[in-house]
Amino acid sequence: MHNHAPFDPDKHTNEPQLNQLWNNISHELRGSLGESAYDIWFSDFRLGSVSPEEIVMIAPGTMYAIWVEENFKNSLSSAFTKFLGACGRIRFEVNEAASSVFRAETDAAEGNGAGEIPARVVPRILVEKVSEQKLLERGRASGLVEIFRFGNFVPGENSELAWAAARAVADQPGKTYQPLFFHSSCGLGKTHLLHAIGWESLRQRPKSKIIFVTAEQFANDYIDAIQKNALVPFRKRYREADLLLIDDVQFLGRKEGLQREFFHTFNRLADQRKQIVLASDCPASEINELEERLVSRFQWGLGVEIHRPGLETRAAILRRKRDDWRMAVSDEVIDRIVERVRGNVRALEGALIRVAMVATLSDEPFSPEKVAEVIADICDGDESRQVGAEEIKRAVAEHYDIDVNIINGKKRTARIAEARQVAMFLVRSLTDLSLVEVASAFGKDHGTVIYAVKKIKKRCEDSAAFKSSVELIKRRLVRGGSPMESPRASRNSSNANPRLGHGAKPVDFEVE
Repeated sequence: MHNHAPFDPDKHTNEPQLNQLWNNISHELRGSLGESAYDIWFSDFRLGSVSPEEIVMIAPGTMYAIWVEENFKNSLSSAFTKFLGACGRIRFEVNEAASSVFRAETDAAEGNGAGEIPARVVPRILVEKVSEQKLLERGRASGLVEIFRFGNFVPGENSELAWAAARAVADQPGKTYQPLFFHSSCGLGKTHLLHAIGWESLRQRPKSKIIFVTAEQFANDYIDAIQKNALVPFRKRYREADLLLIDDVQFLGRKEGLQREFFHTFNRLADQRKQIVLASDCPASEINELEERLVSRFQWGLGVEIHRPGLETRAAILRRKRDDWRMAVSDEVIDRIVERVRGNVRALEGALIRVAMVATLSDEPFSPEKVAEVIADICDGDESRQVGAEEIKRAVAEHYDIDVNIINGKKRTARIAEARQVAMFLVRSLTDLSLVEVASAFGKDHGTVIYAVKKIKKRCEDSAAFKSSVELIKRRLVRGGSPMESPRASRNSSNANPRLGHGAKPVDFEVE
């Protein structure tokens, strides 16, 4: 335990005193967060100024400021309070010179004179200069899709952290986040970011070995290698990659042999400080029957959830697409599209293409009022209606004929436990709430939510009747109708339960 004289911000504002205070705070953070977390997030911070009203922290980049403020602000406040006696508000400023963690290497290589480069940044040396055509050939051979670049990705409030993390990894593979793990619903940009990381890394290091595959393709290559007795070249290919990008890693669930092979591949690359970037439609902890050792490794680095884009971001995405595709679609028409389609980016793009096509074929000027008619079926098929946790709880309670307050309660009979788990599953599926926020909405911990989501997913896979029951609630929610509009006649049947499936009998109790 280190004892230090209290730091008086009114008397000690010079740099040596600030450095001494930050050394003390750093020692405290290492103890509370661990060496690894401190080294990743705080090693390049410095203390800007201290006053009774405000503490200014200088961050090495925007991403660091955002992440520390959202995840470690309480730890910082506790540490400052220990040494100051009281802690004013903590404000973050970004040191543009230090944020060259994303840009300075390029500036140094090109001689742009961006200012003094921190000592820990090693100037990037392009081993080989290649033509754009050669770069395209190498990218395609690596499995990269040409159109998915950083230049045509539109970051918004839903994806800003994911975009910044992707840029950091492309600039310094193997040194920033190991692994980088994106997760989101389909069509929100995680695959785009995987390809963009590959292209940017290849541009900066043309001779590096980059591999982009889906987990299914990795599995097929593994099976093919076993059948042809060619495991050695298979392992050589994947375990000697400089950058391994794997999409849809949820496919690894329930495949023990494949998980074992990937586990050893992951370890080999991590030991050699090669970069691994993964993408999934759910967090690692929610992947069905994924070994704990893989879950642990997927959570080593940085996990980033990409949320559904807000209204302004959706409009910005469509305007970019319109300009790229040279479509004659007005801003007003685009605004009408984004008001109607609130789902993923693919649905937005589909709506834009259809509207542009109808406008081109029409003899009359296309008015914004026609948008709803042209894309009506896309809106119906898309989960476009925004629903909240409380609305979902009410719908599930009505479906199960129970009081909505019981879902928030502690009763754990089979029927109530099932209703609660279905509600958690639907809140997780239909909203942008994080695991912690979903847990808070039900008065539970996030582990209970993870368990519920896994269980409902598995039951949907195992029982078509149960899946139909869950889908019924979901459809009614996203289309704005009551989940119980359908006839209830089957309730009177002695051997059928519309909630549990035909012939299903609940047990007396169920442990969450």
